[in-house]
Amino acid sequence: MALDNSAFLFIGWLPIIFYVPFKNRLTVPRIGYVKFSSSNTKLGIAVAVLLLVFLMGIFFFLFAGRDNISPQLSAWLRQYYLLLLGVIAGICFVGAALLTGITRLYAYAGLILILFAGGIWLGVQPPIFVIFTGLIIEAVGIWMLVRFLRKYPLSPEEGLNESE
Repeated sequence: MALDNSAFLFIGWLPIIFYVPFKNRLTVPRIGYVKFSSSNTKLGIAVAVLLLVFLMGIFFFLFAGRDNISPQLSAWLRQYYLLLLGVIAGICFVGAALLTGITRLYAYAGLILILFAGGIWLGVQPPIFVIFTGLIIEAVGIWMLVRFLRKYPLSPEEGLNESE
């Protein structure tokens, strides 16, 4: 994003291929420690609502330059489109927090809104505050993973079975 090259944007998504191997290696052996609730109906409704909010946001952007909105709103959207995207992302995080009960997702929503609004207000280039937001969320995720791994270490028997 900062280099304005779509090839680098694609490369930025490549680490997702390591998600399943890392999950299988680090968290799956410890699943017995964690109790998950089974509310599939609640999950389905929440996913549908979040998807609807996201699609409404995209629909709004697609038709923002049309004659069906005022020129002032169109100009505002051109100038502050990232703020609107931040609000949409914040709504998605709040919805996910309501669904899962993971309170840090509320903090992520607030972080996105504060950094996007602050970045726009201070005149910071968009790649800077978007990347900074992602780095903070990633750092929190790594910290949470380290805490999880320390709290639930593998027993020596499980470690031997993996190496065989």
